[in-house]
Amino acid sequence: MRLGLALRAFWKALFDQAAAERMAKALDSSEQPRLEEPLPSESTKKTQPIRKLAPTQNPAITLLATLQRDARLVDLIHEDLDQYQDAQVGAAARPCLKQCRQSLDRILKIEKLVDAKENENITVPAGASAARYRWIGESSSGSDEATAKLVHPGWQAVSIELPQWSGKEDDAKVIAPAQVSAS
Repeated sequence: MRLGLALRAFWKALFDQAAAERMAKALDSSEQPRLEEPLPSESTKKTQPIRKLAPTQNPAITLLATLQRDARLVDLIHEDLDQYQDAQVGAAARPCLKQCRQSLDRILKIEKLVDAKENENITVPAGASAARYRWIGESSSGSDEATAKLVHPGWQAVSIELPQWSGKEDDAKVIAPAQVSAS
């Protein structure tokens, strides 16, 4: 329990300035620390109308829901493909992948991370981020810039325009509705 509490306190102090100041004050104080913030007195309370925030949907679910609606990507991924021949899988995947690309082109502007062709030599800057450059095999770089052969140029999102979700809070995790027909 103490280890978990210590880790929580560490991360809270690392990313929350106000929490870090309260922890420092509690640790430096000779008094018994108060675990609760004091309640504001009636004279200091400000009355503001309570604003109910519109429900939101996780952007990952919004993206997946878009790809399912436009291209039925989730259906293809969850299909048992072992029962089909490779040609049948290819024939089903082709229109799905084309529609996925059209959907992504509509909501994301995606560009190559490195503007070079595969197998070309490129210069990797000194101190390059591991999120931008992944070395395959051993790197000869260290802390200096290095010349390397480009295996894959990588991708980056330049702009994102996800559709605005306007559903109910209970429906925020729905990727695709169940489809029903009158019997």
